[in-house]
Amino acid sequence: MNLPTFDPRKLIRGVYIGRLTLATTLFLVVVALWLQVDAVSTLIASLALVATIAFTGASYFWTDLRRKNPTPTFLYIQVIFDTLLVTAAVHVTWSGGQSQLAPFYILVFAVAALLIDPSRVPLIASLGIVLYFADAMLAHGGEADISLVIQLVIFAVVALSSASIAARLRAAGTEREAMAAELAEFRLKASDMRRLLARAERLEGVAEMSASLAHEIKNPLASIRSAVEQLSRIPRATEDEKILSGLVQRESDRLARLLTEFLDFARTGATRMDQLNLTDIARNAARLVSAQPDIETGVHVTDFFPTAPMVLEGDEDLMHRAIYNLLLNATQASPPNGEVRIEGGELEAHQLPPGDTAFSRGAYAIQVVDRGPGIAPEIRDRLFDPFVTTKPGGSGLGLSIVQRAVQAHGGLITVSPPGEETRFTLVIPKSG
Repeated sequence: MNLPTFDPRKLIRGVYIGRLTLATTLFLVVVALWLQVDAVSTLIASLALVATIAFTGASYFWTDLRRKNPTPTFLYIQVIFDTLLVTAAVHVTWSGGQSQLAPFYILVFAVAALLIDPSRVPLIASLGIVLYFADAMLAHGGEADISLVIQLVIFAVVALSSASIAARLRAAGTEREAMAAELAEFRLKASDMRRLLARAERLEGVAEMSASLAHEIKNPLASIRSAVEQLSRIPRATEDEKILSGLVQRESDRLARLLTEFLDFARTGATRMDQLNLTDIARNAARLVSAQPDIETGVHVTDFFPTAPMVLEGDEDLMHRAIYNLLLNATQASPPNGEVRIEGGELEAHQLPPGDTAFSRGAYAIQVVDRGPGIAPEIRDRLFDPFVTTKPGGSGLGLSIVQRAVQAHGGLITVSPPGEETRFTLVIPKSG
């Protein structure tokens, strides 16, 4: 599940706009009702507007003109100022024992939960509650009736709820930033491209040979299986003959499945080009993989993708097959309760080989990461070669098929060096 995260710099700009709007509106209302508003309220509204313009201008100069990162102290001061501004607005608009602008405290608490440490939000809420209570009781001579108590309780509940939600958002944001950093570290070099192209050419030759052999073997194999099946149905066939014929049929079926994989490997090519959203394809593949019965208990797939769709021209079946195979390998390699992470994003120009026409329009990258036992050193250099596997009963064609599917879209696949994580990266050009 993707939780939204917030960029403090963008959010603080929204705070600037909202703050100026509130102060300006308050002042205009007071001016419009000049004869009906007392002098103190007029003074408060005027001072609030002047202070807001000066304070917001200084803050904007610091964060946007000087390009300084908002520090925790800076953000605390922003939230406190907004709390005081809302208190001034509540005081000026007080009528009939209440103010229509009191709910603005809730907005301040919610924004505070996103800007500052969530554990400090109750302190800001306490400040707002004290100011509101003092203004109601002292400045306006109100009474601590049930209506006022309910308002204060709502303020407290909203503040605590906002703090809890913000804590989860920050945790999700931290993990997302870690994955984004991994993707940002990825970079293709000219040497990588030469090595990957050589691997692709080698696979092309093997694919042609595999297709020829598969065609030559598949038809005779089907005839043999059919003949044995008919022989086993002869009434005079002994029990031993029936057992042996069953064995021949089972092994023939296994060989037929293997030959089908050979043909899939040999025929991997984009046959239908459509507009694809890689994010949707990856999430669909993740759902299918999560439902597989042959993965350890508690293994789950977590995805991190940008909100903007990752759209390109391609063959949906091939892309699904490539991503599915990578996720399946990762989940099968993961220990119980392990996490498989899949992330996608658009690569920057410096992450691609300069002058490579294949990526002239940019590229998307998809990474699949697991914390399984890793790749055995003896097969790392031959990982994408056909028939190389460490799985019992595996054909060793899974990663070769992934390589061919990605190659059909003009892309490539890389694997990370040995380490704590195994990370496969698909790079697909936007031009598809």
